[in-house]
Amino acid sequence: MAISSAATSAAEAWKARIEAHDEQSLRARGDQPEPADFWSTLAAGFRADPRRSDDLVVNLLSQWATPQTSVLDVGGGAGRYALPMALRCRRVTVVEPSPSMVAQLREGAREAGIENVSTVEAGWEDASVEPADFVVCANVVYGVKDIAPFLTKLDEKAGERVVLVAWMDAPPSIFSPLWKAVHGEERIELPALPELLPVLWEMGIFPNVEMLEAGGPRSAPNLDAALAMARHMLFVRLGSPEGTRLENAAREMAVQTPEGVTLRGRRTRPQGVVWWRPSESSSRRGGFRSRIPRHEPSTRS
Repeated sequence: MAISSAATSAAEAWKARIEAHDEQSLRARGDQPEPADFWSTLAAGFRADPRRSDDLVVNLLSQWATPQTSVLDVGGGAGRYALPMALRCRRVTVVEPSPSMVAQLREGAREAGIENVSTVEAGWEDASVEPADFVVCANVVYGVKDIAPFLTKLDEKAGERVVLVAWMDAPPSIFSPLWKAVHGEERIELPALPELLPVLWEMGIFPNVEMLEAGGPRSAPNLDAALAMARHMLFVRLGSPEGTRLENAAREMAVQTPEGVTLRGRRTRPQGVVWWRPSESSSRRGGFRSRIPRHEPSTRS
């Protein structure tokens, strides 16, 4: 599916990009059935120490939190941000459709002795939840086709602040060099922060933007783990011709670092924390500003 070059709205262009990406994925998947829970084999990798102090996003969110704050974490996954916020806030509700992510979240909360986190196992579009002071949505929007209703619901459920976290490049883009080697065509990338801001502006939302240093490139613990993740993300069967091409390309491109295995030449661009106050009129909502913190960045996405 080609993306039309005709003039379209930002939301329409966003949707067209995702549809083209998904159509390409469908061709690559072939007759392989779509898994009921896409994240079932990857969810454990999204865990993080709730008491870590080197995560720039957590540190920024913490500046806005009080012991009285209620938080709604939309697409909260394994609790990367929900659990640190629960240590600082009155309660956190996580909306998450993936059963494996919810299981990891609950295990992480249990291990950390955190008891003020509840879960709603549903997609955001279908979730029935009470409003909260803060609504946080981190690294979720890349694949949301109907982005404007999604964002509107975030706005409607927030009492004090809506916070979106998005990378300059959608996280799956890390596999794009391998995609070309395996499937013989350039990967159509999902929209990310540069495409998100025009959608918000089009909706009459003019948010604040905090640009945070990205840290080093994302990595896997070892080559076997990297290959397993790449097979999953590129829809490649073990032992297939595509699998052989993937292994050859990965071994050629892989670089060992102190943090693990990454792809040669890969660098992670900054991420943005986008926020606004839903109670303000569009003419008063925030203003663009950029801040690059100078302390040590997190190496986890």
